[in-house]
Amino acid sequence: MMVIETALKALLILLYATFVGFMFMGIIRIVTARIHRRVGPPIYQPILDTIKLLSKKSSITHGLIYDFGIIYALGATILALMFIPLGGVSILRAYGDLILITFLLEIPMLGIMFAAMSSGNPWAGLGAQRALLTLLAIQVPLGFAIVALGEFYGTFSTYQIVMAQQSMGWSITSLPLLLAAVAYDLVLQAMFGKEPFDIMIAPGEISLGPMVEFGGKHMGILQIQHAIALFAETLFFSNIFLGGAVITAFASPIINTLATLVVLLIKQTAVLMVAIFIGAIFPRFTIDQAARFYWKWPTIIAAAGAILAAL
Repeated sequence: MMVIETALKALLILLYATFVGFMFMGIIRIVTARIHRRVGPPIYQPILDTIKLLSKKSSITHGLIYDFGIIYALGATILALMFIPLGGVSILRAYGDLILITFLLEIPMLGIMFAAMSSGNPWAGLGAQRALLTLLAIQVPLGFAIVALGEFYGTFSTYQIVMAQQSMGWSITSLPLLLAAVAYDLVLQAMFGKEPFDIMIAPGEISLGPMVEFGGKHMGILQIQHAIALFAETLFFSNIFLGGAVITAFASPIINTLATLVVLLIKQTAVLMVAIFIGAIFPRFTIDQAARFYWKWPTIIAAAGAILAAL
């Protein structure tokens, strides 16, 4: 019975994360359109697009790596989601430390890169190279931000950090972790694939880079992966810097769970809106500009946070 209950809980979390992730994708398109003084599509448009993609038949394949890379990316994203605390309904929260979750949120790009490069398309190869360079560039500030959290709370456990914030207040109320949050948020912009760090796809420049050879079911699966990744990344940031959510004020466990999800959703939406506004305002960096930027200001800010947290 326990195995069935855990499997059912995991399925519900996955369905919820996928749906909310698609809504986030719709919000990105609507808000960006309004900033640009356009109407924009309906919020559910990404769901319709994904259904259409999954319904298409494709007779083109570029080999095993091309097919496996997509599944690898989706699987790693789902696994990362299961380690991130979602109030009181998470599956593997007791084992979800900062380093493991950060690693799992990054490696889906490797699967997409392998699949793209196996296609032989030069635009896909160029985009994959840019993705790898961006991935390398964000490691230094990301590492310092994680170290700052570990030094401040004395643990790398995401769940313990969430519980500590219930009594100590949000992480961003402390100067060392505020600096770490700023640096992490800048890194998050690249993980979202949003401007000015969308160098790897660069629409209008390299024809979407790694995505250029994907279509039909492959692209549909990538849409689902992106939706889950948006949810997981905003949830992770909300947990470690914005206090997460552990609501126990009501007598009913169901009401407590729903209230927790609502609070988390508000925080996740706030994180997403910051990324949308930055992406809509700033133009795309070149790859060398992005690397210099990440190795300069975010690194300095995150390192200062780590040093202050250790004092």
